Amino acid sequence: MSGQQGRSRDQRFAVISRRVVFVVGSALLAGGVLAILDDQVVLGIALIVVASLAVAWRGLLTVRRGRRALADRDRAQVPDRPVRGADDPAPVEDVVAALVGMNSDGLPYEIDASQSPDGLRVEVRWKHEEMRWRTLFVRGSQAYAWRMEVGLDPSSARYRFVEHSGTAAVRAAAGPLGAVAYGNWTWKKGKTSGGTSATFVEGADGQVTVTGPDGPRTSWEGVVMIKPADAKVPVFTVLRNNGWRPRLDWFGARMFEK
Repeated sequence: MSGQQGRSRDQRFAVISRRVVFVVGSALLAGGVLAILDDQVVLGIALIVVASLAVAWRGLLTVRRGRRALADRDRAQVPDRPVRGADDPAPVEDVVAALVGMNSDGLPYEIDASQSPDGLRVEVRWKHEEMRWRTLFVRGSQAYAWRMEVGLDPSSARYRFVEHSGTAAVRAAAGPLGAVAYGNWTWKKGKTSGGTSATFVEGADGQVTVTGPDGPRTSWEGVVMIKPADAKVPVFTVLRNNGWRPRLDWFGARMFEK
């Protein structure tokens, strides 16, 4: 009950503060433009700066609420076993079992294993992350995708990996000059270090729909985010704890495992 009351208070504060910032910010911006036109340049710039700071503060509140919600996601539980050295690596079957055994319905990603021409391949795939929203004049959607392929060589207890990441965005807006729509899709292959992809949106109640690891959810705000490190760190911790190493194991290579 206290958690529901807390969310209700957050929602009321968000709605009220958004309206206040919109009304006050618009007044300050208009006053700043009029002051500049009236040759009161310093006053005009000051009013515009204050309006910009208010908008930025309101945006930071949205981001903070979104990050707080994502912090409640489940974390993979790395198996508690004795750590093996590179001179005594665990069999590939044990490694694969430990990796796949971390799967959980609450995790935002899933781990699968399959045969490959060179041995075994472990695929770590982020579950569906998509958000759609609408307001009076704007409709939009944002989707993120990420997966990692880890090749395991049983003969040398070595691994190699590559990441694939994609982003799809669509926006449509109606204004005085007519309707405008655009979309873009990007797909990258390589390795990343410490990257995060995120979108935070607010709207009226029922205008934001998020499809994530727990299924679709409709609300007044939403967030979609992919943070590869949340999946990479437990996967590579299991590999290293079992005595497996990349072909070139040095500080720079380990940076891409985070």
